[in-house]
Amino acid sequence: MDTYIRNLIEKLCNMYGYRIIEFNDIPGLSSSWGFVKEEGSLVEVGFFSNLHTTQEFNINNFISYARNELQCEDIRPIQILIDGNLKTQTDEEGVLHLNHKIYPQCGLILINNVDNKILYYSSGLENKVNELANCMSTKEKQHATTEKAIVTYILIAVNILVYGLTAYLSGNIVDSNTNVLVFLGAKVNELISGGEYYRLVSCMFLHGGAMHIGLNMYSLYALGPFVESVYGKAKYTTIYFFAGIVSSFFSYTFSSDISVGASGAIFGLLGAALVFAIKMKDRVRKDFIMNILSVIVINLVIGFSIPNVDNFGHLGGLVGGILSSFLLFRRNS
Repeated sequence: MDTYIRNLIEKLCNMYGYRIIEFNDIPGLSSSWGFVKEEGSLVEVGFFSNLHTTQEFNINNFISYARNELQCEDIRPIQILIDGNLKTQTDEEGVLHLNHKIYPQCGLILINNVDNKILYYSSGLENKVNELANCMSTKEKQHATTEKAIVTYILIAVNILVYGLTAYLSGNIVDSNTNVLVFLGAKVNELISGGEYYRLVSCMFLHGGAMHIGLNMYSLYALGPFVESVYGKAKYTTIYFFAGIVSSFFSYTFSSDISVGASGAIFGLLGAALVFAIKMKDRVRKDFIMNILSVIVINLVIGFSIPNVDNFGHLGGLVGGILSSFLLFRRNS
């Protein structure tokens, strides 16, 4: 049920420009998610319930909460009751009846989520019903994520191929030989100072061992498709490489150690996700921003707690990702 509601809200936002609202501790709701849309001075607020929870719902409490949350007096609540047990039947005179007694307190739309059908709606909600019907009939393309994430998968493939070459030259698939890493383009301050600036980029595709590349590629696989779908392929590629180069520059400036790895660029993707969450805070849940921040903080804390981790590179990547995505992100994209 929660997935069904979430999909409806996401499609309403994407297709019709609704915003997401989060309800806290309101009895009678089956989801803490809802949707909002301004129609002039009027604000429509949609919320979800089911046959069990709707008995606890109080419209006056809900309107008071919505007015306080949205800082608006003219609220139009719309209750969307979703339940697989809802049915309709026609009597001998051709009159349609519901199989449950329901007492509406505001505009009401009834949906059977099992049959994926709208069974009833109050007068005046025709436009809303048409929007919901379109959202319910729109099927997601199963291959969309794969298509959108092509740059991420290319980056993963390149990193793996480079690691295969490193392992072959090192004669060891588990640990990379330092001399081999330097030969292939690791960040070495003295060599960069001598003019080998390509190392600021090449070090992004080298890794010190199987565990190192495994963790980085898993992180890239988990985070990359989301950032790529939000920013698009070209901007995503720009963010990734700019964050990686800034990461290398920070490491070159503040650390004398030899350094390799894609983690700086991946921290840049975390920064890009944070920028997206902040700029779209009126259309994503509040805890989304907190989740991104907690992931960043936890990873930085872990980095500073473990020896031989290039924390300056991580910080540089984060800064590079935030700066580049802040300039590249467009709210309407």
